[in-house]
Amino acid sequence: MPFPRRLLTEDEDVVVELRPHWAFLGRPLVVAVAAVALAVVVVAVFPSAPVGVLYLLLALVAGSALWLAGRLVRWFATSLVVTTSRIVQRSGVFSRSGLELRLERVNQLSYHQSIPDRIFRTGQLHVEMGGETGEVVFDHVPRPAAVQSVITEQIDAMHHRSAGTLGAGRVTAATPDPGSAARPAVILDTPPSGIARVERQPVGEESVADRLVQLDELRRRGIVTDAEFASKKAELLDRL
Repeated sequence: MPFPRRLLTEDEDVVVELRPHWAFLGRPLVVAVAAVALAVVVVAVFPSAPVGVLYLLLALVAGSALWLAGRLVRWFATSLVVTTSRIVQRSGVFSRSGLELRLERVNQLSYHQSIPDRIFRTGQLHVEMGGETGEVVFDHVPRPAAVQSVITEQIDAMHHRSAGTLGAGRVTAATPDPGSAARPAVILDTPPSGIARVERQPVGEESVADRLVQLDELRRRGIVTDAEFASKKAELLDRL
């Protein structure tokens, strides 16, 4: 389920929305496959096995399947969202919990990958915050290096917007422009497990070109698939 738009503040847009890497299902998945394989082997090799053994195998398969199903539900209910102003993690099935980190308070970003993590392209994302929060660690992040780079870009963009707002305020006070009019907006929907680039941006040849460059950069990093890039590219070109 995409991040609810009602939870976004004014002028805030979703940049990245990710679910945990499929390695999040690791142990339950391995146990379930092993239980099924064991049951098949026992039944094939010992077709006349005692009923008690068959019941034991059935209980083993059912228990591992329930464990896997519970972890799968948790996977669907967990998301990591990067917006233009914060990092949000939401999790929980029956009860919900959320963690919000403001980008302006981020002091340092880093990631850690073990050898298996590098093989499966997952890892931990470490976010060091100012104040009493300390370091926050996000586990099972897909392509953590690319996610770290996207967050860094948003922090830089936020600083530039802040500086531009201050500069624009000084210029407006000196030379007001009452005849300026609001320009139309373009909204890019957020896919459930992909990337959405910024909403409420001016429509025009230059803005479309900027969006295409940004989407292509995300595609080259592996965050956006070729199909998602082609779809968004077609949508943007249709607006020219």
